[in-house]
Amino acid sequence: MKLLNYTYMKLIEIEEIETAEELSQNLCKKNRNWFAWQKHAERDFSIDAAINCLARTRLRLVERQDKAGQRGLVEVEQLLSDYLLHKHKVAEIAAAEQESRVCSG
Repeated sequence: MKLLNYTYMKLIEIEEIETAEELSQNLCKKNRNWFAWQKHAERDFSIDAAINCLARTRLRLVERQDKAGQRGLVEVEQLLSDYLLHKHKVAEIAAAEQESRVCSG
């Protein structure tokens, strides 16, 4: 199973998202049909989509109060970090707070 599909199912399970469009737009910062196309083409995360999803996951991890949601987000965070490191040699990304300051300033 592709990491993208697993991530989608995990985020649905912990009620972080309700639709594939939410994953595409809100977490991966892609167009609303991006997940559907990736699934159809049997592709996984692109580098930028994985980075965007990881940054948003880290932000949501700080915001979530329920233990089940936090555990699910920690799992997604670890899987995305491992994917970026082992598949694309990306060791770390900027913190979400830094990203929001750069984008707004």
